[in-house]
Amino acid sequence: MSLILGVAFLCITAFVANANAVEGYEILFRDTKSNLSKQEKRFILKELGFRLSKNRKYIADDTCGEDVSPSVEVVDLNGDGIEEVVVSWGNTCTSGMTGQSITLFIKDRKGRFVKNLDFPGSYEKLSSRSKGFPDLLISGPGFCHGVWQWTGTKYNYKCSREEEPGGCARKDVKTVCK
Repeated sequence: MSLILGVAFLCITAFVANANAVEGYEILFRDTKSNLSKQEKRFILKELGFRLSKNRKYIADDTCGEDVSPSVEVVDLNGDGIEEVVVSWGNTCTSGMTGQSITLFIKDRKGRFVKNLDFPGSYEKLSSRSKGFPDLLISGPGFCHGVWQWTGTKYNYKCSREEEPGGCARKDVKTVCK
């Protein structure tokens, strides 16, 4: 009798645990209003290379297993009514002294999200535009920050903007924005 009760208890416990299970995409998009489907949200989580922590309470990176504290912003950068997704995330393990990285997802002509940027920094929309999308200033530590421009299929580096005179005076910086 006690064996039957023990098996029944395990079955009920497993059922309750599965009923309350949280998926990583639910945590990633927890405070975000969007029209994205569950499949799109799962795809974005997978493309980011994150996983749900063992305690199922936060999103962790695969490198150090630490909380990446993601923040999702759903925007319409080009005003076409189609949502783009900006994910700010990171820690010193994944993003160095910047402490934060940015990944931008934009739908291609077939309606599939494509990953853009995906490196340390934070972003700011500039007033200049290319092919309907705003140029983006990606900043991090230091006084020289990259400006990225939409090509029609992805964002490419355009030039560097000085935060103060001489901020981009390194030899490896070829193009300084005017």
